[in-house]
Amino acid sequence: MIELKGLKFLQTLQPKILFFTFGASLLPIFILSITAWRLMKQPLIELEKTRLDDQILAFKGYTAATEKGLKNLISSYTNWTDLYNAVQTDNRVWIDKEVSEQLLFSTDIDVVKVIHLPYEKIISEAGSKKILNLPIIQEKIKSLNNKNNFSQELIDTGSQGLVLLGISPIYQSDGTGKSSGNLIAGQLMDKGWLRQFLNYSQPTTRLEIVSLKGKLIVSSSSDWKPDIWEKAYFPSMIIPNIYQKRSVYRIQPELGLNTIYAPINSGNQPIAIVKLQIVAKYFQEAKQTLTYLILLGLSLAVFLSVLTANLLAQQISYPIIKLAKRSQTLAEGDLNSPIPNIKNGGEIGQLANAYQEMANSLKTLINNLEQRVAERTQELELARQNLEERVQERTIELSRKNQELEIKTEQLYTALNDLKMAQLQLIQTEKMSSLGQMVAGIAHEINNPINFIYANLTHVKNYTEDLFSLISRYQQCYPDPDIQTYAEKIELDYLIKDFPQIITSMDTGANRIQEIVLSLRNFSRHDEAEIKQVNIHEGIDSTLLLLQHRLNPDGDRPVIQIIKEYDNLPLIECYSRQLNQVFMHVLVNAIDALEFQQEQLNKKIIIQTKNILNSIIVRIIDNGIGIEDKNITKIFDPFFTTKSVGRGTGLGLSVSYQIIKRHQGNIKIVSQFNQKTEVIIELPYLLQKY
Repeated sequence: MIELKGLKFLQTLQPKILFFTFGASLLPIFILSITAWRLMKQPLIELEKTRLDDQILAFKGYTAATEKGLKNLISSYTNWTDLYNAVQTDNRVWIDKEVSEQLLFSTDIDVVKVIHLPYEKIISEAGSKKILNLPIIQEKIKSLNNKNNFSQELIDTGSQGLVLLGISPIYQSDGTGKSSGNLIAGQLMDKGWLRQFLNYSQPTTRLEIVSLKGKLIVSSSSDWKPDIWEKAYFPSMIIPNIYQKRSVYRIQPELGLNTIYAPINSGNQPIAIVKLQIVAKYFQEAKQTLTYLILLGLSLAVFLSVLTANLLAQQISYPIIKLAKRSQTLAEGDLNSPIPNIKNGGEIGQLANAYQEMANSLKTLINNLEQRVAERTQELELARQNLEERVQERTIELSRKNQELEIKTEQLYTALNDLKMAQLQLIQTEKMSSLGQMVAGIAHEINNPINFIYANLTHVKNYTEDLFSLISRYQQCYPDPDIQTYAEKIELDYLIKDFPQIITSMDTGANRIQEIVLSLRNFSRHDEAEIKQVNIHEGIDSTLLLLQHRLNPDGDRPVIQIIKEYDNLPLIECYSRQLNQVFMHVLVNAIDALEFQQEQLNKKIIIQTKNILNSIIVRIIDNGIGIEDKNITKIFDPFFTTKSVGRGTGLGLSVSYQIIKRHQGNIKIVSQFNQKTEVIIELPYLLQKY
């Protein structure tokens, strides 16, 4: 691999020689080019500044010509007897046709205004209303209106651009008499005005007029935007020089553009800035000439480099490449072929002799190594066989112990789960057994006295009616003032009216207590056999009756609506008390979920039953807080709960799951978090006997 890399290096020796000689030839050319450019740069900059100054002088001459042309045009109309007489006689039609329209349509004038003195009455007004109505234009007209000779001023109107405004008094053709009024004319220095100047300037010139605040007034092109340099140096460099009536030069040979910023004056004060940009002509020509020289030098350097590289290759690289190829075959194991260039003199001949001696030494060394490698290989083969046997025996032993450990682990895990479930069932069975006995005893103890009360309420009602009838007859037969006074004191009329209502309320309360006692007996089923055919609806209704206090509204808690959608179900075999326990756990969880969902105002629990083939389906649906997806797989685990400490033990659904499985049924929970939870219970008609 080392010899191969060396051969590749030698094969690239000739291009490297070529590159070296090319670089050595190119260095003087670059030094001469840089020196020539530095010597030429400053004179070129001065030439470009002179070109920019010539363009600014041409622009100022064009501006002066515009001002003079406006003056001559206004003067030709103001020394006109017909216009003088029309102003005196207020002949507006003639002025509009012969003066205003002629100026607008046959010249570059944009606004015309004729005023009758001394009352400054406007006789004619034509052109751009936007310009005429500007406050700054009206103010300038007012200030120039009182002068007796021609006046003009360049105005920056802001939104409408630069306007050259001229005003002159109107006289007769011979110049005699008093002025009858003033003629005002204005020309907008817009894009068309700039393009007329560019027609006589260099074709590559770009012209812009910018306000003293840096905003564009008019541009000869439509793609204007201030560059980064102009934004940075406008307030700190350009504006101070403009106010001192000096130009600012920006020479950019790298972009091939030259720019000048010069003031536009109105009177003796700058009113705007002209930005003129031309192609860097001298820089471009110098750059092109220098490029030709560099290309010529490069061509000469390439020719000399190729010639030198070939001469050096014939003397150095070709013999070395032959020797390198032989060293490669030597590395591949060919120790018998002759070494080339061995009879040559010089350093290459000495190197070839050294290679020949190395080949002889390598041949002897390889023979010795082959013998030692064969001996060592035999020893390693024996050691490998012994190691494989030991590894195989150890692997078999570890595999057997691993299987035994897995079996014991599985047995322990199963035993632990069975122990937990047995403990859970034992605790719940004992609790529900004690609760059932207590509920049955309470129901029995309440039932006897309430039956006594309920049975005697009818007699109490009849006796009361008889007594009230007797009192009425006494009042009719023996009207005594003292008795009448006492009757009023105890409000006898109200007692006669209210007492039957009290008896009715007691009768209603007794009926209610009897219903609660019946529900307690149905819930506990303590007076029935362990396995019996029962009506599932009675168990659900009894559970709802016991939970009625949590369904009714209490303070800020709204009522929980119970919607029953019962199907026609047959009696089913079951452990009724255990099923009632399941319904109790599920309904309590539904009520808790509705209480946690504070945003839900329409709280409801839907209980659906359905008769299918050989089994029934009970669905209990609430629109409470729901169950998160991460908890849905753990809800039947013992002691798992999402309720706060003291509110839930985590045993209700686990016990319910075991009870449903004992009844050879299925229980499933489907939930959407913050929307609803649905508990689906499936039970067979008859329990299979095993």
